[in-house]
Amino acid sequence: MSNKNLLSGRDKELQELAEQYELAMSAKQPFYLDADDLADLADWYGTKKNYDKALEIAEYGLKLHPDSTALMIEYAYLHLDSGKRAKAREIIENLPDTYSPEAKVVRAHLLLSEGKLDDAEQLLDTIEDKEDLANVVDVSYMYLDMGYPDKALAWLNPVKEEYADEEAYIAVVADCYYGKGMIEEAIPLYNQLIDQNPYSAPYWFGLARCHFEDLNFDQAIDACDYALIGDDEFADAYVMKGHCFYQLGNEDAALECYQKAEQMHGLAPEFVYTYIGLCKVSKGEWEEGYENLEKAIQANEAEETPAPTLPSLYANAGLCLSKMKKKRKAHQYCKKAQKLEPKDPEAYLIEGRMYVEEGDYEKGIKQWAKALNCAPSADTWNEIGMHSMEIGYLDYAKIAFERVCELEPEFEGINEKLTVLYMTLHDKENFIKYNQKCTRPFDLKELEKMQAMMENEDREDLAVYMQNIIKALQ
Repeated sequence: MSNKNLLSGRDKELQELAEQYELAMSAKQPFYLDADDLADLADWYGTKKNYDKALEIAEYGLKLHPDSTALMIEYAYLHLDSGKRAKAREIIENLPDTYSPEAKVVRAHLLLSEGKLDDAEQLLDTIEDKEDLANVVDVSYMYLDMGYPDKALAWLNPVKEEYADEEAYIAVVADCYYGKGMIEEAIPLYNQLIDQNPYSAPYWFGLARCHFEDLNFDQAIDACDYALIGDDEFADAYVMKGHCFYQLGNEDAALECYQKAEQMHGLAPEFVYTYIGLCKVSKGEWEEGYENLEKAIQANEAEETPAPTLPSLYANAGLCLSKMKKKRKAHQYCKKAQKLEPKDPEAYLIEGRMYVEEGDYEKGIKQWAKALNCAPSADTWNEIGMHSMEIGYLDYAKIAFERVCELEPEFEGINEKLTVLYMTLHDKENFIKYNQKCTRPFDLKELEKMQAMMENEDREDLAVYMQNIIKALQ
């Protein structure tokens, strides 16, 4: 069902133009728009992460209007967004008009992507009308997109009095505040924008991002739902809902949202494979976990520039293979991860666990020592404790969790973990010590019930059971 009647202004017009374009293309009929409309339509598809369609329209438009600066600029931005910097540079160097503010902004964007901040600033300084709202908004969003919110505010602050009530100005300021982590300042601005335009998906999404940063996941989900009322194909809202559900522990709902976003080109398929794979790993469903992680690995290996997550994919796939009794390939995958990212502790942590499970404690502890050499922190010790607990190596879990406690006494959940661990080890003195520090200490009846249930647990499932107790304690 289309929600275009709920859209306002230019969004509604562009959705109607998109429907007309797609109808004409499917019927193999000619379709004509002026250059600016085609550039806006390509940008509209780009904001929806449908880059293939956006590029198709830009190329179609350039056949009709080969000398259009607006279309060539949009074409360049689409290549920049896709990481094709060389092609973007070629387009920018052949712009018919190199002196317009729009041409200077896209060239500055390219310079920033190459790390040439001083050159970009010098170029932007040649824009004559620095107080024109359109120029201010374009430059500010360019800086925001490239991770320079302070630079954006430096353009916005001088024109504050003149444009304080303009919707476009309020929107970019709100996004700037969000980019700087100024959530309390951003929220009222997004609410003001929503009052002006209640069906704007980007404004509701902006509010959702703020609630997510404040850990108000239910409110963030509500805001995403309102965004989807305005535009039921707003992929970013599905992604954000997925993140919220994941944080709330509802993995099935998160997956449903991620799959929706994938259908709308808002997520790469390998992200969904990665998510499913890691969820399966966390549940101990090793074969399904490996199957999905392997798909994500193959997709990443096919890319010219693999994602930063590839070492983690190798390491977790290695864990799955180890559980599937494919030890040789399991260790090969861990070595691949370590070679790709030698300073990341994750692959050393996982391979250490694998060695311990194989009975080679010396090699396992050496791998964990390498992990600690990469990151000698409470987080790393906590991971060692969790791995030790999951494989029933409880004496080493005790050493690891006690070390966490020494490094960070307020480390989240550490008292609960030590309470459960010492209960399992029948260490009454230490159990009482840490139980008293828990937010929700055990009482005698709960203890008796837990102890009876624990005695019936298989060693293999001990960690899962203990983790459930820890969650209940928290």
